Amino acid sequence: MFVSWLLVYSEARHEINEVYDARLGQSAKTLALSVMSWGDQPPDNFTQSYTYWLNAITANAKDDDTTTPFGHPYEDNLFFQYRVNDALVGKSPNAPAQWIGTSDNPGFDMVTAAGEQWRTFLLVFTLPDKRQASLLVAEKEAIRQELMTEVSLTIGLPQLLLIPLLAVIVVVLVSRAFRPLGELKETIAARSVDNLDHIHVSQPTVELSPLVKQINYLFSQLNNAWVREKRLVSTAAHELKTPLAVLRLNAENALSATTEAERDNDLTNILNGIDRTDRVIQQLLMLSRVEQQKNTEVTQVDIVPLLREQIAALAPMALTQQQSIELEGQESLWVKGHPVMLSVLFTNLIDNAIRYAGKGASISVITSHSANTVVVEVIDSGDAISDEIKSRIFDKFFRGHTEKGDGAGLGMSIVKDIVEQHHASIMIQSPYFSDYGNGFTVTFPMV
Repeated sequence: MFVSWLLVYSEARHEINEVYDARLGQSAKTLALSVMSWGDQPPDNFTQSYTYWLNAITANAKDDDTTTPFGHPYEDNLFFQYRVNDALVGKSPNAPAQWIGTSDNPGFDMVTAAGEQWRTFLLVFTLPDKRQASLLVAEKEAIRQELMTEVSLTIGLPQLLLIPLLAVIVVVLVSRAFRPLGELKETIAARSVDNLDHIHVSQPTVELSPLVKQINYLFSQLNNAWVREKRLVSTAAHELKTPLAVLRLNAENALSATTEAERDNDLTNILNGIDRTDRVIQQLLMLSRVEQQKNTEVTQVDIVPLLREQIAALAPMALTQQQSIELEGQESLWVKGHPVMLSVLFTNLIDNAIRYAGKGASISVITSHSANTVVVEVIDSGDAISDEIKSRIFDKFFRGHTEKGDGAGLGMSIVKDIVEQHHASIMIQSPYFSDYGNGFTVTFPMV
């Protein structure tokens, strides 16, 4: 606001000086036409008449701002001096007795006389008799300054009066604008790790809405991670409790065994229990990996190298069962997904076939595609799965063959979860052949 006033004042000063200078120059030219006829002295009644007019103005004016029939009181702030060949010929009654011009160059100048600053205009011209004449018209600089002050006050005073009002308006607007931010701060400060529900701010601003949205997204991510952690801990406690109890029982039996055969049997049971516990831990870790991948970005994945990698990793286990395992089909097939989750999916399907197909079984992993889908089949030549097991095979913690399985019953539920995450489908065909074999077919959308 101050800068605005300063700019207006500067422009007003410039314009006022231009107008007053133009008037000063015009007055000099008008007066010059009159003094050219004076000769070496002004007319006899000039000084008397001029003095009379000035006195009449003073007598009739009530104040400096009052006009009279004889003129304006400000005329006392104007005067002229006229000289011919450096001799002062005439002047207005209120002008100094001595020539005040400081230069012989015509035009505008600033001169100090009688303790005042005067704006002057010097007009130089040649008289009909070839003599050089000079006419100096002067105006008190204080007149201009007074006008500039009045203009600046007229412009600036309303602005100064508006400052308190604008300050109040700004405070109110800023307070109102930041109220939602303060509400957001208080809401977040009141939250704890056990309360990660979405926050709500009444009347959020346009700028604040994206921030609230991102905070709620972060809360959702944290809440999901917290839920996954609690679920994993709960599952681990549930699944490890029984194997550890069995291990303890077998260890106590081994310590109290009366024969070497009993002790060897108990130690064998301990080793088998350790294997089962290790399998449970592996499945729990697998579940944790899958849960962590759920919020990651999907990418384009070639599933054939993933299948080769998982088959190579599980082939030694198949060989211990005298099983054959092979990969057939395409050299490259692309889907949208999470590489880690897809690896877990294929590992579980192939591992499931190896564990339950039985000794000497053959296992085939076949890839194919159509116009809109990518298909992966895991086929084994083992005994067909019963209808009862098929109906529950994807349930969490379900173990259809407790005599063969040693896991936590999480493998196939993890498979189903990953399939759903990839907007795919899984189908079981059992028996796959006439009266034996099992086929798990996963169908992905084509990239």
